[in-house]
Amino acid sequence: MKTEFVLRRKIAFFNIFKWFLASVFIGAVVGVFNAMFLKLLSAAVDYTTSHKYYFFALPIALFVVNHLARKVYPHDKDFTTNDAIAAINEKRPVSLISAAKAFFLPIITIAAGGSAGKESPCADVGAGVASFCSGLLSFNKQERRKLMICGVSAGFAGVFGVPISGALFGMEVLSVGTVFYEVMFPAFISGITAFQVTHLFGVEYIYHPMNLQTLNIDSSLLHVFLSGMFFGAVGLVLIEALKVTQIIFRFLAVRFSNFWRCFIAAALLILLALLTSPAYLGLSMERVEAILAGEQALTFGFLYKIFATSLTFAGGGVGGLITPVLFIGANAGYFFAHILGLNTITFAALGMVSVLAGVANTPLAASVMAIELFGATIAPYAAVSCIVSFLVTGRRSIFSKQHFTFDKNLSEDDETSCERQSVAQLETTLKKKNFILSSVRHLIPDMKNFEIPLPESKKKRKKNKRALPRENQTPSAPKRQEAEIKPQEDAAKTKKRFSFLSHLTLNPGGNEEDKTKHE
Repeated sequence: MKTEFVLRRKIAFFNIFKWFLASVFIGAVVGVFNAMFLKLLSAAVDYTTSHKYYFFALPIALFVVNHLARKVYPHDKDFTTNDAIAAINEKRPVSLISAAKAFFLPIITIAAGGSAGKESPCADVGAGVASFCSGLLSFNKQERRKLMICGVSAGFAGVFGVPISGALFGMEVLSVGTVFYEVMFPAFISGITAFQVTHLFGVEYIYHPMNLQTLNIDSSLLHVFLSGMFFGAVGLVLIEALKVTQIIFRFLAVRFSNFWRCFIAAALLILLALLTSPAYLGLSMERVEAILAGEQALTFGFLYKIFATSLTFAGGGVGGLITPVLFIGANAGYFFAHILGLNTITFAALGMVSVLAGVANTPLAASVMAIELFGATIAPYAAVSCIVSFLVTGRRSIFSKQHFTFDKNLSEDDETSCERQSVAQLETTLKKKNFILSSVRHLIPDMKNFEIPLPESKKKRKKNKRALPRENQTPSAPKRQEAEIKPQEDAAKTKKRFSFLSHLTLNPGGNEEDKTKHE
């Protein structure tokens, strides 16, 4: 017994040491790539913005980015944060070609004036580098998944200078309702390492510490609650705008061509810049810093940024969404405070993290990010605003590949609907598995008549009707006995031959009461 205890302790210490070294290595590598990307992006933006009408190059830039994304290794399409999330959830690797796309294409998009973010390339490159390194270290699928989460955390932490919230973001963004605590230690180590390495290469971060101790807690809490509702609504507008513009411009691409898709989107972006300001194009972080410094902004600036971001991605641009979300949140906070006569700086800061919590479904990471950027005194207000915004957005997200493991607004009366939802999800999974089996069953004679049973409540009535005899037709006694015995024999043979697939079998009830409940 004592020997077993000592052996377990040794294995635990070995695993801790192994993941410490792996996470430090991934954090250092991602930190170097972060610094390289941010330096190249800064140089490209400085060069293009030195020309007054630099955004007139948007049609060519969007077309080139769209063409390269589709034509250069088209089978590697996982070069966005959304697809990186899907790769991690599905435990599949991310190629270095995808990481290279994620590194260079956003520079072209942002430098030409496309409204995209800088965090996605770093996070995606982090996932790709981690996936490649896991192959060199002979890690299994589960270990590779953990290392890829560390890469995403390192990329996010190095870009914004928020090592703690960066680690939480990588753990929280994958599945809504589930935090992957098993990767907490390596994610924190990789995030801190990436932050330090990126800063070591000369990347500067801007923080705005605030003193909110003089505020009236009672009145401020009510305003913070109402602002959370407003920020959640702004997040819903952004999500729906992204979806609608994608549908419209995909139709244009199918009906005409990708060139006209890119040209129309770029033309609308140019028109927006001429009518309002070029500040709504590109990263636009200068305007965020100006608002946090107390300067005035356009009243409906957040709507202009939503329009610009939607057009950029619908037109084929590549980049992140978190940076535009921060701009939208800051301007939405300014609008809310300006209308009610409140402190614009405070609510601009709350808007940045609250809109992020709503659209990315990461309330914990957003709340901690508020502390890292604006100081500890904003913590209670940021927590309330972020959670309210998170609840308002419901089952919507800017990342369509996110998994939802629970209903945000679940009540005691909604248990039946939750069970129905679970049955529907399981039915979908079984249908997919049946489709896979149907593609190979012709290769194995015993699998010709095999099919995974679906829930009783979801079986088609046509099959039940076919099994019943027609009217005015009574089968003979031998045929009735044969019809009763044969299905039982076939079921027994199938169960014996395919016992390895028994875990896929679903029993919808177990008794008549459960069956009635599901129906």
